[in-house]
Order: sequence, then structure tokens, then C-alpha cells
Amino acid sequence: MTYAQSEDASSIRIALGASLRRRRQEAERSLTELAEAAELSPAYLSEVERGLKDVSMERLLAIARALEVPVADLYLDLARALGSREAMSQQRSWPDDPRMQLRIATANLRPQALRSVAHFSLYLAATQATPPRRRIGFNLDR
Repeated sequence: MTYAQSEDASSIRIALGASLRRRRQEAERSLTELAEAAELSPAYLSEVERGLKDVSMERLLAIARALEVPVADLYLDLARALGSREAMSQQRSWPDDPRMQLRIATANLRPQALRSVAHFSLYLAATQATPPRRRIGFNLDR
């Protein structure tokens, strides 16, 4: 991987903090909730997100676990934020197996979200049983 143009300690802290904040907000979790799940203080996590504090590997792992995100994804976000061309061009491959696709698609969903999708699917199945076959089109009078 080539070096990014903006590599210095400050820019790395800011980029990592912004990535963590974005991930936390996407997960719809408050700073306090995430800090508690990662066994950190909210003040410390806030400083990390603002790029004011360095974060140790142990604490970064705790944050990643609390976010239910692989640490590799955080590093990939960081590489993209710092301008790495290889990281920007890298795309995840989507497997052909539908079961694996479902596993990947639901990996970051919280249990309540999965339950909501399941309940909605059941509702659709119950209310929209096989629709009657109708011809759709125009009638021409001759």
C-alpha cells in the first residue's frame, strides 16, 4: 500500500475519530451507550472522536467490538480518509451464495431491527397471499 499524502499523527487521530463517530452514528448509538459497551468513559471516547486523544490497540478493539465492526474495516476507513488510492479502489466482493449474502447484510443490524424485518415479512406474507391473476392492459373496442 502506498503512503497517503497527509500522514502525520494529528491527521491520523482526526481521521480515525471521524470514522469512529460516523460508525457510531450509523449504528444509532449515543456516545454514552458506546462508551459503556466498550468499558470506556464517555469523556475519553469524545476526545478520541474529536481527534484529541490517541487510542491504544486494546481500546480500539473494545470500541470495534462495541460497534460490532471488524477492526479491519476501521483501518480501511482510515486508509480511505487519508487518501490511499488502493483503499479507495478496494471494493468488497459479494459472494454468490444467498445465505452468505444474507449473513453479511444482517451482520451489522441490531436484534430489534432484525425482529422488525421479520415481523414485517410475516405481515406481508399474511396480507398479500397470492394475488388474483388479472390482465393488465388496454381493451380495444372493434
